[in-house]
Amino acid sequence: MIKIYGKENCGRCQSLKTRLNNDNIEFEYIDDMKTLMIVASKARVMSAPVVEKDGVFYSMEKFLEVL
Repeated sequence: MIKIYGKENCGRCQSLKTRLNNDNIEFEYIDDMKTLMIVASKARVMSAPVVEKDGVFYSMEKFLEVL
C-alpha cells in the first residue's frame, strides 16, 4: 500500500493524488501536519508530499521516477 503524507492546501499533494487516481493506483492519504513533519524529518525529505511505499520513503519527484 502506498501512503502519502501531505498537508492542507498543498498543490503538489493534490497533483500527486490526481495522478495516482488517474492511473488507478490505490493509496492512503494522510493529511496531518504533525505526522508529516515527523515522517519528513525521518525520511530527510524537505517538502510535501512524502510518499511511503514498501517501507521506503520518497519525495514526490523520486517516487514518480520509480513509479
